[in-house]
Amino acid sequence: MSNSKKTSNKKPKVWTILCLLFIIVIAVLLRSVVVYKFFPLSHEELINKYSEEYNVDKHLVCSVIKAESSFDETALSAPGAMGLMQIMPDTGTWAAQKIGIEDFKTSMLYEPNTNIRIGCWYLNHLSSMFDGDPKKVLAAYNAGPSRVKEWTDSDGVLREIRFEETENYIEKIERNYEIYKSLYKDF
Repeated sequence: MSNSKKTSNKKPKVWTILCLLFIIVIAVLLRSVVVYKFFPLSHEELINKYSEEYNVDKHLVCSVIKAESSFDETALSAPGAMGLMQIMPDTGTWAAQKIGIEDFKTSMLYEPNTNIRIGCWYLNHLSSMFDGDPKKVLAAYNAGPSRVKEWTDSDGVLREIRFEETENYIEKIERNYEIYKSLYKDF
């Protein structure tokens, strides 16, 4: 009788361990699915093409798109920013002229090819303007370059960001960047 008790005690332990392992595996798999759902990636070819052409980190481009539109091509903000990278019509018109997009119409900002091209060019332009300082570049993308110049002291140090929205924007992009870099290493 003591032998059968030992055997029956082992079966529940093994069964419990197997169930726990199964639950852990499912949790890990679901976590990946959920993370990829909340941090999507689309238009990889365009992001690669224009990030290379304009020397901008492709994970940064993904992070900006995620923060700006969550990869919604039809996104329109209350102030009027349009498309994936939320380009303002005036900025789009000016940038299109600078990079030679002929017959530009603001409605083209809803086209992923045009929007990502202009967005990457603009990030590069801001990077050149602010000596590659990522905080200044992101602050300028969000609040405008003239504001960043106001917030920068005579030594070129960004001393104070006067908009909480811009502070939060920079933090969001930095967080997104780390996640995109981790999730999509090889795209």
